[in-house]
Amino acid sequence: MFINKRLLRLSLFQFGLGFSVVVFSRALNRVLIVEEGMPAWVVGWLLSLSLWVAPVRVIMGIWSDKENRSYGYRRLPYVWYGMMMVFAGLSASPLALWLLSDSSKFGIGKTPFAISLALCTFIFFLYAIGSHISQTGYLALVTDLTPKKDRSKAVAFLWIMLIIGQIVSSIVIGIWLQDFSNFKMIQVMQTASVVFIVFGVIAIYRQDRPVDLEKDDETSVHKIFSLLSTPTNRLFFAIIFVGTLGNTAEDILIEPFGGQVLGMSVTQTTLLTALWGVGMLVAMLIALRVISRVESPLPMTLAGCVIAIAGLALISVTAQMKSLPVFAIGAVVLGLANGLFLVSTLSLVVGLADTKSAGFYVGLWGLVQTTAVGLGNISGGTIRDLMANAFGDVARGYVSVFVVEMVLMAATFVLLLLMPRKAFVMRPTEKTMFAGLTDVPG
Repeated sequence: MFINKRLLRLSLFQFGLGFSVVVFSRALNRVLIVEEGMPAWVVGWLLSLSLWVAPVRVIMGIWSDKENRSYGYRRLPYVWYGMMMVFAGLSASPLALWLLSDSSKFGIGKTPFAISLALCTFIFFLYAIGSHISQTGYLALVTDLTPKKDRSKAVAFLWIMLIIGQIVSSIVIGIWLQDFSNFKMIQVMQTASVVFIVFGVIAIYRQDRPVDLEKDDETSVHKIFSLLSTPTNRLFFAIIFVGTLGNTAEDILIEPFGGQVLGMSVTQTTLLTALWGVGMLVAMLIALRVISRVESPLPMTLAGCVIAIAGLALISVTAQMKSLPVFAIGAVVLGLANGLFLVSTLSLVVGLADTKSAGFYVGLWGLVQTTAVGLGNISGGTIRDLMANAFGDVARGYVSVFVVEMVLMAATFVLLLLMPRKAFVMRPTEKTMFAGLTDVPG
């Protein structure tokens, strides 16, 4: 059985991370946009900082591949340093609420906006770079410890734990914030930081193992250009980029949309994350059962694109219908689409890696994926503001973003059809052992 005690304990990192994601990327952005009246571009900028530091994923991944076991460990130092930065960002996040709140003695009109934004940028920067470093080291560690034949199932299981963490935290936070106040929001942020660090420490304690490595003088830049030297490999990472962009540009807008267009409370919009998580959880359970039994995850990736278009269409029509049930269904469908796309592409990436290169492959995937998420945060918030001002209707601003995403997912579907089918081979066939991307001629 691929789920052993070691993997089960490692998965607690993902569970704890789910709490931080809900607080930092969902509840806080809704409060800043709706309750505090911040322009969406400001929140988009703060959440997009992960874009500007995304290259650290590849750098840290390669460094961990070459690590000579600092203090007797290889991946662990990177996971630990990253975790401490995430903890610092979460712990300091109440300062962002104080600085951008009208009711705070440090808030708007009391502290120069440029200073407030600079301090908030530093806080979000800590969280972003810490997430990159810890997640890259963590996924590389999981790859090291998991046999290649079990990696796709392990990836699905780990993301199930991440989604369970998000669902549980969404429900807890939603109940906690029923009688909303900034003080309660601060309590939520502080508690999330403690939950994350406690589960993270339990997850990684004594998990790393010594590995004797040959010296590798190949530079990071050379490795990247070598991998991307063929059109097929470039097309694959373009699919990840465009598909992720189309799947995530609405991330910072879903809860504000529910609050501004549908009149939902903070508790109700926070529970949307739980519904989205249900969709993701269903996708991961499907992947856990299906992806290791099929030769190619291509049909699952294509399905993710079609389902994403359907989910975005459902959410778009609620601007006119004002139907909370339809909106809730749309959130579940979006979660399902996101999960199918994520696990099918990441499973192939971790299948390409070995002990010497796990950090590099995971880092490069993270660079492309995070860059797309960051651009989605910027473009989603900006398009919403521009179109809302142009039409004089905030609902049209949101719907404009959803329509752009539908176009991007349709483009991803077309790009997938252009990808050589053998590039998605996941298990041995009669003629070849794991074709993979790097063996497919350009």
